[in-house]
Amino acid sequence: MDADQKPETRKEKMENRKEGKHRPRRAVFYFLFSIFALLVAALSAQEAGQEVVANLSAGRVVIYVAKDGIAFAANESRVEADSRPPLVAQLSSKRIAILLGAAEWIRPGTGRPPMRLDVELPRAIGQHVPATPRLQQEQLSDLEPIGVALMEPLRSVVPQLTRKINIGAEDPFVEMLLVGIEEGYGPEVWLLKYRLVQEPLRGDYWQSRVLRPSYTQLYPPEKGQPRTLVEVRYPPEDPGPALLELLQQSDARLTSLRTSNAQVARAAEKLAKGESHKALLDDAVVFLRASLDAIAVPGTQQFVGTIKEARGLEWILAPPAVPQRKAEDTKPREPGAPTLRKPPQ
Repeated sequence: MDADQKPETRKEKMENRKEGKHRPRRAVFYFLFSIFALLVAALSAQEAGQEVVANLSAGRVVIYVAKDGIAFAANESRVEADSRPPLVAQLSSKRIAILLGAAEWIRPGTGRPPMRLDVELPRAIGQHVPATPRLQQEQLSDLEPIGVALMEPLRSVVPQLTRKINIGAEDPFVEMLLVGIEEGYGPEVWLLKYRLVQEPLRGDYWQSRVLRPSYTQLYPPEKGQPRTLVEVRYPPEDPGPALLELLQQSDARLTSLRTSNAQVARAAEKLAKGESHKALLDDAVVFLRASLDAIAVPGTQQFVGTIKEARGLEWILAPPAVPQRKAEDTKPREPGAPTLRKPPQ
């Protein structure tokens, strides 16, 4: 779906399923090689006379939609010294947003706290999305107001990117996973991607703006497709196979879990049959936590949670609190200090 297109309403999706009429979906997982140059960079703002630093939220997010709820978990990827784990914003009792990419923005030397998307998104939704019951299926999808709300905090920092950034036209610099259970529809997972556009003005000065997001539904799958794990990693070129691939390849770390833990074995069996929706939620939680523990890099952080129809969001292992940045931490970088920005080619 193009960035300028609106997501289908749930009614349209349900009717299309019955008729077997589906638009081809873009590939969910693909490699984006140039994005890393932007997101781990120190980004200059010439007009403001200060440096804007975008810290990357990076990691592996895995979602298991079971019979009685959704289990989700994430492992952090330490791609740079100041990178963060995936950030989580609770949008309602039964919906969360998981944010990846340039999710934390800092203006060194200003004394201002970091601008974090997991904090700003609920605020923007509260200001711009009506606090009314869920939209009727005949109306515009309620996903779009959330997708547009995230643009507000991004628009406060993206125009300060005044130098040319090496990023492909289709490469997202922020991704948002929307995970939840909707009454009358059931579990759903959407991936929203935000792209950056730059236009030359004069000399080395560029005008930057963020485009409306694209929408891709990751769960439920198309009719006839297996119901299995949903996984998103950021940066997308993060090396190594997906968790499901490791399971299918009989990776030794996961094989030992299956033989020693009955819950892991049952959850893995349902995945092998493409029947994740028939698994018990407790089994899914044990599977995710044990599996991600087994493949995690030592010293990295993890979170695990569930969303249930009756009880909503519950944390098994809550996300780590991001430490408050002290004033001395926001001073300008020393000359010659490491910077991961690549100069224009």
